Amino acid sequence: MSYAHCRQSFFENLEGNPRDLKQLKMNINRAIEEVNERKLRKVARNMVKRVDKCIEMNGHHFQHLL
Repeated sequence: MSYAHCRQSFFENLEGNPRDLKQLKMNINRAIEEVNERKLRKVARNMVKRVDKCIEMNGHHFQHLL
């Protein structure tokens, strides 16, 4: 779900206190950041694996470039 959709869904369940809404927004943003960090770590791990595999296949000919 998008941020706006999440916020609307949660807001419908709250009584509408502005302080609660601000806290909710911060929690949603934090959750989105955590998901993005996990995705970036996964991409980085895959890139490292590809580079390692390429080095193995090419007999370490371009390892000095890393």
